[in-house]
Amino acid sequence: MKRTLCSVVWILFLLNSLPAQVDSYILKRSVYKTPLTSINTSPDGSLLLAGFNDGSFRLLDPETFEVKLQVKDAHGKAINAMDMPPKMDFILSAGHNTIKLWDLSGKRLAIWNTHATTIWNLDISSDGKRAVSSAINKTFILWDVQTGAILERMRGHEDVTMSVCISPNNKFIASGSSDHTIKIWDMETLQVTKTLIGPTSDVYDVAISPDNSTLAVASKDRSIRIYDIEKENLDHVMKGHGDMVMEVEYSPDGNYLLSGSADHSLILWDLRSGEKIHSFLDNEEAVMDLVYHPSGNSFYSISYAGDLTRWEINPEIFVLRYFDVPYHDELTSDPIFEPRRKGESKNDYLVREAEAAIKKGQVIDRYYQQYLSEREQ
Repeated sequence: MKRTLCSVVWILFLLNSLPAQVDSYILKRSVYKTPLTSINTSPDGSLLLAGFNDGSFRLLDPETFEVKLQVKDAHGKAINAMDMPPKMDFILSAGHNTIKLWDLSGKRLAIWNTHATTIWNLDISSDGKRAVSSAINKTFILWDVQTGAILERMRGHEDVTMSVCISPNNKFIASGSSDHTIKIWDMETLQVTKTLIGPTSDVYDVAISPDNSTLAVASKDRSIRIYDIEKENLDHVMKGHGDMVMEVEYSPDGNYLLSGSADHSLILWDLRSGEKIHSFLDNEEAVMDLVYHPSGNSFYSISYAGDLTRWEINPEIFVLRYFDVPYHDELTSDPIFEPRRKGESKNDYLVREAEAAIKKGQVIDRYYQQYLSEREQ
């Protein structure tokens, strides 16, 4: 009993021996009086694109959230989507029923005002030539970015098209609807080539993997579905959220998926197995939007609480998921991780605590490298 109690005390010491951000994996959080309504990154990760409920937007430093550019009254209502082409020579913002183009100084270049209802989604092709946008109706629009001309009004769904995106290779478009279906459109013919079924309620978000092979679907039915696009197979149905899933996002390497939900949580998933790796629970309200940093080492989320949060994809997440018992056994058996000893001076304790933090990092790295090695086999 005494040994068990000591082990519990040591574990509590370990969990509190490092700064709080390591436990929650929050690198930075800011709360704004005017809530954010959309978030994205520039292609090179040097900027955050933040849209706000009052119709303004800002370009932020991705680490400090320092404001690099602010454009007030960009739209009359909330900005629900922002994007930037690979060349990073302009910004697209979607607010209410208009899309606007801006240069990087905040000068407005053009207005696309064809939508009749509120725009929910916006995506630019990887070559920067085309864009798609969806609003509260059954159709979505394919645009010529250079001219602002409508290339096609895409009709095929029987209910509201909530989300749309262009494949990384620019060969097809995926759209998700409240009719519970997902459609794949050929970019050249602009015709539907596949219709995927499975969700039992509204589809809120769709995302295409970096290698163009799979499709992630977020639904009101609390699930995430992963489809093999070519084979039209359902690879995984991933359940773990307690409320509707609002957002999904592939990691830059395509190995993992992040999901954000109205249950206030974010979940990191392994796409090979379909298993949950970790839940990020430190949110006070529903998650509205999320995006990976291009490095893959962190991601950003916004919630209805008005916060913008940068989260770390810390290697400890994987260690705790796959090596939890041996990892904790190793830490609790090493005297360096003991609580403050009787007669130990405060200075000696602080020195040992710093050494323990370094040692813990080394242990985490060793198990993480083992995880990566086993994953490649």
